[in-house]
Amino acid sequence: MAGANFKIENLDALGRARDRVVALRDGGSKVIMRAIGTLKRRLPTWMKRDIGQSFALPQNKIGKRLRVKADSNSLTLTALGRYQTLVNFPVRKTATGLRAQIRTSGAVEIPHAFLRVPAKVPGIGPQAFIRDAAARDLPADVYDIASVERTQHGYPIRLLGGPSVAMMMTEGDRIDRATDYAGDLFAQEVDRLVEVESGK
Repeated sequence: MAGANFKIENLDALGRARDRVVALRDGGSKVIMRAIGTLKRRLPTWMKRDIGQSFALPQNKIGKRLRVKADSNSLTLTALGRYQTLVNFPVRKTATGLRAQIRTSGAVEIPHAFLRVPAKVPGIGPQAFIRDAAARDLPADVYDIASVERTQHGYPIRLLGGPSVAMMMTEGDRIDRATDYAGDLFAQEVDRLVEVESGK
């Protein structure tokens, strides 16, 4: 599954940053690079927290799927597209299957699903599975991500997963809000650094 990214370009032209930096005879490029460095550190943190308000995936697992890179003129935040295995979300057994909380707003019921340790990779611990025949009517946000093995009776079973961090990042207006946050933070940081440099 493909990842997702968004790119913020022409960082030195955001807000009033350019005018403030031009006022410095020396150190302007240093101000820009330091401001980009701040944005590079803080934007992934903002994204983790914002996603965490909607999805019940632990923030450390969100963070592992985010990549950020920057140069003197742009910054790109990329979210990897691999589905999360369902047990990365809060999951528990019920009388009829499994209940998984993928979104913070509530849990979904998955009839006929079950937890078991994969025979081929026991080291990863229990995972969520469902028989192939029952995987055709999964609730929203639950995905059939792989055919992994068969039961002792020969029935094929499927590994269940939740949405990828890429899907989470691109949902709704999240990228627009992240872009607004990045622009405001960058302009504020440039203003702060220009004041520091001007006072030297």
